[in-house]
This record gives sequence, structure tokens and C-alpha cells, in this order.
Amino acid sequence: MKAQLLAVLVAAAVSIAIEAYDLPDGAELIVGPIKTTFKCPEKYGYWADVDNDCKIFHICHPVDYPDGKHELFTYSFFCGNQTVFNQLTFTCTWPEEAVACANSPEFFYLNDRLGVKDAKFLTFEDIEKAKAYIPLYNGQANTLGSTK
Repeated sequence: MKAQLLAVLVAAAVSIAIEAYDLPDGAELIVGPIKTTFKCPEKYGYWADVDNDCKIFHICHPVDYPDGKHELFTYSFFCGNQTVFNQLTFTCTWPEEAVACANSPEFFYLNDRLGVKDAKFLTFEDIEKAKAYIPLYNGQANTLGSTK
């Protein structure tokens, strides 16, 4: 029994995950009910939380230490009132200016460029691809004061 307990404690010390969704009190007043389903991939980056309509995003930061210990830090943030996380630009913006939340995973590859010397943040191809998913560019945005 002691050996099993020791094995569990050692395993816990080797791989530690810092949990997501440590948001300020009252965050649900801005974003609505919060689904805690997001799990960080084992790579650094900024990730839209699709299950929360991209009103929440996460920064994932895996760390490997020389002693073999591994930690996965997850930092969660919510966007300001009436804004969403845009996976194309890693910013919070108005929904009509952002990649549609459901299509955010198609742009997760942009995280692969973070920290790469001389890598362009966005290429012409990235922007062209995104246009199909951004309401402002594909004619689906509602306009204020429209008489239609």
C-alpha cells in the first residue's frame, strides 16, 4: 500500500497541470454560463474556447524541467462585454470582425509560428482563408441603423 501511494505521489510530482478557468468572480455575468471542457494541447499558444462561444480564451504553456518534471500552465481569460476571441489575430474583438467561433480550430496552426524567428505573424494566404469566416468580409455582418 505504501509503495502504491508513493508511486502516485511521484507521478503527480512529475506531471503537474495548472488548471484552466481561474477567472475573476462574476465572469459568468459577462460571458454567461461557463463550460469547463477546454483542455490545453501540449504546445504553447493562444487558444479560442469554442465551447464558450470564444468569449473565453486560454494561453497554454508547457514547461519541461531538467529534473524531468513537466508542468502545463493554463491561463484563462475572458473577453470584454460583447466581444469574442479572434483566433486569427489572438485578440478580442467584435464578433463581426472575428473568425466565426466554430471555425477557430482551422486557425490553431497559427500558434506554431509563435517564437519562430523571422516567421510572419500572418501571411496573405492566412488572411485570404479567413475572409470566408469573418462576417464583416463576407457580407453577413449586421449594420447599425440599417433600414432593411
